[in-house]
Amino acid sequence: MTGFAPASRLFGVGIAGTALTEEERGILERFPPWGVILFRRNIETPEGVRSLAREISRLPGPPLLCVDQEGGPVDRFRDLFGRSISFQDAARAGLAREAGALAGEACRTLGFDVDLAPVVDRDLPGASERFLAGRCASAEPEEIAAAAIAFLEGLHGQGIAGCVKHFPGLGRGDLDTHQALPFLRDDPEEEAKDLAPFAGTMDVAGAVMVSHAAGPEGLPASLSPARATALLRGAMGFGGAAFSDDLEMGALASFGEMPDRCAEASRAGCDLLFVCSRILEYPDCVERVDLEVPGDRRREAAERLAAYARRAAERRAAARGTLRPVEALRAATRALHERGLE
Repeated sequence: MTGFAPASRLFGVGIAGTALTEEERGILERFPPWGVILFRRNIETPEGVRSLAREISRLPGPPLLCVDQEGGPVDRFRDLFGRSISFQDAARAGLAREAGALAGEACRTLGFDVDLAPVVDRDLPGASERFLAGRCASAEPEEIAAAAIAFLEGLHGQGIAGCVKHFPGLGRGDLDTHQALPFLRDDPEEEAKDLAPFAGTMDVAGAVMVSHAAGPEGLPASLSPARATALLRGAMGFGGAAFSDDLEMGALASFGEMPDRCAEASRAGCDLLFVCSRILEYPDCVERVDLEVPGDRRREAAERLAAYARRAAERRAAARGTLRPVEALRAATRALHERGLE
């Protein structure tokens, strides 16, 4: 590979099970990623997750360990700690900071560095209710931003980095990006409302996840320089790290094979490229990015990711408080969930 650093350092990669296979280990040692992301398929017991975290920490890099622990419908830790309060219930009950702190403590207990939360999409009739149910704090941009900042402050206080999503907003989307490509109507007034929660939170988070929602030009935001660079960087002035949503999603089915999507997303402005389950295709994705993405663009992405990682390390070092035993975390999770339903 050519360039200033391995193109693999622009990737976040998922693995199949609760431990690295020899094949996965070989791939991750040859192509060291910036991050490894875990899902419920990787999570069975606290001890098992901590063991896997230690295993991953011994890989070259080492990679940051990521998860999207939002609570509610997206609750990767449910089997460990019980049902977590949803971000929507936490926001409406004034418990967003507590929800962020509890998510952060759980992440720190298990060995994670990054929680890909919170969601700052608007809660709107129709699409939001069908595809983002329980994940959105409010329909009002100011309320969303206030809840998201509170969640991030709780998360950061536990030494865990966060990320706001799904830029430029999925609330008006008409389809689920896991399955198909949603389109956002050309409506400047509504788009301004979609963008307002990002404007109010992205600098606090330091990272923004770019969605696959398509604008009027028909390109998913994750593959669109107009969205991932001109809008996010130019018009909104964001200088932090831009993460792609999972590039395996159905919304991108008509936009080429995985290596094509990765190179296109990198050129469009996504700094971190998520390949969440198809790890056997990951080496080809790395090679394509190395060959087809200009060196200046890769350098820019690597610098942003390095800055985010440094800040994450500072938060870990500054985290205060003794971690509670698993049983105590289960009790706290149950209590906060019940408070959100009152």
